[in-house]
Order: sequence, then C-alpha cells, then structure tokens
Amino acid sequence: MLLPQIKQPSDLKSMSQDDLALLSAEIRQFLIEKLSVTGGHLAPNLGVVELTVALHYCYNSPADKMIFDVGHQAYVHKVLTGRMDRFDTLRQHNGLCGFVKRNESEHDVWEAGHSSTSLSAAMGMALARDLKGEDNQVIAMIGDGALTGGMAFEALNHIGHEQRKLMVILNDNEMSIAPNVGAMHKYLSKIRSDRHYLKAKDDVEGMLKKSQLLGIVWPNRQAGSKIVSNI
Repeated sequence: MLLPQIKQPSDLKSMSQDDLALLSAEIRQFLIEKLSVTGGHLAPNLGVVELTVALHYCYNSPADKMIFDVGHQAYVHKVLTGRMDRFDTLRQHNGLCGFVKRNESEHDVWEAGHSSTSLSAAMGMALARDLKGEDNQVIAMIGDGALTGGMAFEALNHIGHEQRKLMVILNDNEMSIAPNVGAMHKYLSKIRSDRHYLKAKDDVEGMLKKSQLLGIVWPNRQAGSKIVSNI
C-alpha cells in the first residue's frame, strides 16, 4: 500500500510514474470506502484524482498556491496534505470540512464552497506575489460549470489585461450541480467534439507519453482536464 506512506505532498516527489498510477487507484478506493459512510461529494473528487496528484508532484504546496473551484473537489488534496487519518470525521461536528478550509491546513490557501471565484483569487495572489518580489506559482483549477459564472469572466478579463504569471486549468468534465447553459457551455461542447481537436489531443498525448522528460501523470479521459492558459 502506497497511500499510508503519504504524509505530505513532498512524499510524492520520489515516486515513479507506475507508483503514481497505483497511488491514484488507492486514493479512488479510499474515497469510495470513506464517503460511503460519511457522505460527501464523490463523483467530483473521483474525476480529479490524477490531476491533483500531478499538481502536487510537479509543484510545491504551500509555497505554490493551488486554488480549487469548486471547493468540494479538494478531497484528494486533503488526502495528500496530511488529513487522510481524519476522513472518518468528514462533514461531522468538529471534523474535516467538506470544502477547502484555511484553518485546517497551510495547504488550503483559498476558502470558498461555490463557485467561479478561483480566477479572481488567483489574480489577487499573483499580484501580491509580484508586489512582494516572490517567485512562487499560482494555479487555479476551475470546472466548465464554474467557468460560466460572471465573476470568472471578469477575472479572465483582468488576467488577460495584467499579464501576470499564473496558470488556469480547465477541468472540462461536463458535470455541474445543474445542466450547464449559455454560450461558453456550447462553445466548449463544440471544441471537445471537433475531430481536429480530438486528433491533436491524441497526437500530443502519444508524443508526451513516449518522452522521458514529460508526461508525468495522465488524467483519465472522463475527467477531461486540460490547461487552457499559462500566463
């Protein structure tokens, strides 16, 4: 078992790609077992297992700021940041919060349950970093449902204007608390079904998998996570 060995994100750094894949499978089984008792957001977290593992493998939390949108997709993040032993208390009195909670861990840098706030938070953290002369990374993960919120559009406009160094990851999984609507939803649906996009995605994925330097961990196809901006 690999999962009990993970006490903090830095423990991932020495693991091989095969071990990371096995770890992801163990995390899925762990979430299924625990949430079958306590309740909680199962599907959203099963969809971000490899994505969260890859981010903690590649970046250095809490120096690098990881912001989840929406906050109930952070269960895997909680597991990897030293809270696995407390999962029996999830959503219980005095137990683990079902969302990101700053007083729970130094790794929880933004506190919001719902939704569309991550990009504004990331922009603020990037500005604060630059004003202080620091060089950490800021990464915002946002779902296609949250991306339809007006606050997210305002933040994208601000990010494009300021041109600060931050990363936006679109978790385009076609899942939301209610059916997604609007022009952005239609646009993303058109992109993900375009044969040219699908061929390019398969070609790039195949090339990176053969590389010795890139392609650390691959999110499963159902999650559909991809980087849409690296500013």
